[in-house]
Amino acid sequence: MEWNVSAEVIAFIIVLIISVYSRKSHAVPSLKNRVFRLCLTTTLGAIGTNLASTLMIAYAPSELLPLTYFVTLLYFALTPLLGAAYFYYAVAVVSEARPVGRLFSVLSALPCAAYFLLVLANVPTGCLFSFGAAGAYLQGPFIITTYLVFYFYCVACFALVVFTRAPIDPVIKRILAVFPLIAVVVIAVQQLFPTYLLSGSAAACSLLIIYLYLQNKRLSVDQLTGASNRQEFLSMVSIMDEKAQPFTAALVSVSNFKFINDKFGHENGDRFLREFSSYLESMGEARLYRYSGDQFALIVNDAGDAAGRSENDGTAALLAPLRQRLEEPWHIGGHSYTVGAAIGAVSYPAIARTPGDVVAALEYATVKSKSLGPNMPCICTPGMMEAIHRRSAIADVVRRATESGGFSMNLQPVWSESEQRFVAAEALCRLTDDEMGSIPPDEFIPIAEQIGVIADITHFMLDQTCAFIRSYRDEHPSTAFRGVSVNFSSVQFIQDDLAESVLAVVERHGIPASCLRIEVTESAIIANPDAVRAFMEDMHAHGVRFYLDDFGTGYSNISMMLELPFDVVKLDKSILWSVTEDEHLTEFFGLLTSGFAAMGSQVLSEGVETQEQRVFLNECGCDLMQGYLFSRPLAPEKAAAVIAASEEKAR
Repeated sequence: MEWNVSAEVIAFIIVLIISVYSRKSHAVPSLKNRVFRLCLTTTLGAIGTNLASTLMIAYAPSELLPLTYFVTLLYFALTPLLGAAYFYYAVAVVSEARPVGRLFSVLSALPCAAYFLLVLANVPTGCLFSFGAAGAYLQGPFIITTYLVFYFYCVACFALVVFTRAPIDPVIKRILAVFPLIAVVVIAVQQLFPTYLLSGSAAACSLLIIYLYLQNKRLSVDQLTGASNRQEFLSMVSIMDEKAQPFTAALVSVSNFKFINDKFGHENGDRFLREFSSYLESMGEARLYRYSGDQFALIVNDAGDAAGRSENDGTAALLAPLRQRLEEPWHIGGHSYTVGAAIGAVSYPAIARTPGDVVAALEYATVKSKSLGPNMPCICTPGMMEAIHRRSAIADVVRRATESGGFSMNLQPVWSESEQRFVAAEALCRLTDDEMGSIPPDEFIPIAEQIGVIADITHFMLDQTCAFIRSYRDEHPSTAFRGVSVNFSSVQFIQDDLAESVLAVVERHGIPASCLRIEVTESAIIANPDAVRAFMEDMHAHGVRFYLDDFGTGYSNISMMLELPFDVVKLDKSILWSVTEDEHLTEFFGLLTSGFAAMGSQVLSEGVETQEQRVFLNECGCDLMQGYLFSRPLAPEKAAAVIAASEEKAR
């Protein structure tokens, strides 16, 4: 019989090319990547032995018949293994989304094991193939099992992917379902035309699909720097966690990369990143990953050494050359410049005990590093890890509270010295958990902003505020109470219909818009200046009043004050406390108050706790005061009673 091997030769070349180009892709030794390498090796072996066997049967002299027999036997052993290898690749992909039971994996190997026994039995029985007296190749009675085993694994692969309940990306699911169908069709064609060798083509087609869509190095390697990407970093951390392999991880965040892009152009910025990446990759045995745009992660095995050095000593030794290099200029594209970096590091499992802990600790320590000074690494400590865990726990509490209405509102009245009564109040959000107790706003509000639920919390506070104003006005028709202020986060101002949604709440409760006051911080204005300006002008036209909150805690811009319609400027308590402790600042405070008055804004001083502070503010012409001297934050019912009592007394 003469065979046509052209398709098999092309398939062999294709698989060789894939082997070369996939060498750098998915270097992480995950189960999926290891099985992919097995698929490559098995495919090359199967196609190679198929070609060698075919050519030897056709052309080898009779003296080489034992070698021909051995190569052919090896081909029969490897060919069905192709189907099994691709089936277990699908198992590996599925197991990344949901673990596949060990029993399932073992039972799935039984057909393959049974077939190997049949291959061994071929030696004495010739059940699969044999050679006649003249050296002619003869098919055995059970040769059909070669195809049946291959078909079994293709069908099993298809069924596994289609019927699995694992949360797999639909695109990946379709890819995994398609390649076994293609393989079945190709092998079926070979059965119809036995002189054409197509088993390698079926495997090569499947391998090509897997490589292009699931194993391509573009999915695992950063195209700019050539370093492995963030997903590979996360995979490596998970694998080392599974193996309980100690390591140190570091995150290097370039501090002023935006300046490089703006000053020298994006092309030079890209050159710098490549140069910076190359340097990091040369740092000893550290594995390098591009974590994000200007952030790089490093992993080094065996945090701390057997000689007794602490993890911190080992980390410091790792980062020392980097710190020294950062002191020197970089020469890129004819330019010379120095860059700084924030560096966070953590040891596993001494400090971080899970992959999630590693990532959280790196990001937390990197942020902390920025406050330590240029190029000063922050190595995560047990205390930091506790803070990270607390933050994670608070995030869970905030999510639950957002879903179940677990927040509450307190009100802190605002005192008018000239009227000798409470004229307004500030709405303060409160959060209490059964296990964690009362959680301060300065802890849960930033977390709510980061996890994306601050808009829901603000809407709750707005609704509660308007309900309180309506209730108080109904109970005290002749009140001179001016209204309640609500704090708005900078995140609020990315909402397109913010003004409409706020006015809708005001109208639903039937209160005058002038009774609602919105507090805005300078940071919110800086983050979204145009959006804040448009919102303020729109709402001010409807009568809503605005407070500039926490004046004195940031980089105050007086020109901004002149341009935006702030009715009240709230001075942070730190200003009052500093002024009352230093008599040289007393005159300054009076000038500040009169200056805001000249601009058309009242001044409200926070943090008033003593009678001396009250007298001082009164002398400086500051009429509005807020603090524990007058009232602590109160539940709505108690706040209403306190406000009403002050009004009654003022009469």
